[in-house]
Amino acid sequence: MIRALLAAVALALAVASPARAEGPAVPYPDTLRPEWSVEPARAGGARVVGYLYNTNIKDAANVWLRVDRVGADGAVAASYRRRVVGDVFSGSRSLFEVPVPEASATYRVTVEAADWIKECR
Repeated sequence: MIRALLAAVALALAVASPARAEGPAVPYPDTLRPEWSVEPARAGGARVVGYLYNTNIKDAANVWLRVDRVGADGAVAASYRRRVVGDVFSGSRSLFEVPVPEASATYRVTVEAADWIKECR
């Protein structure tokens, strides 16, 4: 009887919970801060180039960035994903570069995922 009740409650909670469309949450999202600009590329196109600053006491590994091209109405027209090469050490910064099709568009950079580690490597 108790098992049936627990199963019914679990099913009700699963149905009532909204589905998440975004990827895994980034713990401590305010501690990884991107600063970036759009630069024309040599072979045409453009690139979003910048630094990712880590103010957390832990190092960030396996960091994935998402660059959204934003239209005039604020809607996302396209997204480009790229992994930051190497770890972003605590109190430091790492350079990143994401190729995009045009320099004149408006872009937004978001940290999509990160693993937090506190160990000597």
